[in-house]
Amino acid sequence: MSRPSDPQAKPRLIEAARRVFLERGLDRAKVEEITREAGLSKGAFYLHFESKEDAFKEILSGALAELSVELARIEAVRHEVTSNFEEIIDGWLAKDQAIFECLWKHRAIMRLVLDGGGSPDYQHLIEIFAESAERTTERLVRIGMERGYYRDDVDPKVAAAFCAGGYDRLARQLVRMKKKPELKVWLTGPQRICIQAFGTPAFRQAAENVHRSVLAEPERAVS
Repeated sequence: MSRPSDPQAKPRLIEAARRVFLERGLDRAKVEEITREAGLSKGAFYLHFESKEDAFKEILSGALAELSVELARIEAVRHEVTSNFEEIIDGWLAKDQAIFECLWKHRAIMRLVLDGGGSPDYQHLIEIFAESAERTTERLVRIGMERGYYRDDVDPKVAAAFCAGGYDRLARQLVRMKKKPELKVWLTGPQRICIQAFGTPAFRQAAENVHRSVLAEPERAVS
């Protein structure tokens, strides 16, 4: 009888590969180092992966899948109806924070992709996520125009490209940071810029109220 496969082998290999990739980089990492770190054979590795690049792609896909879950939560806001502008802004800030918390969690792998200029397959996966985020942003801009908190003279495609592009650059900054910023406070900046650019006067005032409260939170915590 053949031995049953170890159900923990693949998770062990993935975790070992993650550690080796972070220490050595994708180019210098070797399959032997991954299997030694996992305490498994090369045969076990090739049972689950075709190559070290295949393992890296699976690790990156897992990180992007987590980000996609958070993006889906943002998409779900389309079904939430409220006339309270401060609630809308606070909810937007909370969802942004969840995405950037996920980015911080996976920052090392994301940084390898962005800095390493690796396979087009990796860049393609990130580009798919970025395009999805931009489409979600466009839908939310259109909803904001319908519900009266974005101006009716806004071009939704331009607004989405502007906002999504800015958040993309912030994400790239974040994964290279040595110290984690206070994300909720940090993210009031891009939110304020987007709302000042496209929001109605009432929505801009609501944003000022929310941001003033957020910026006061650390002061309250210290006192």
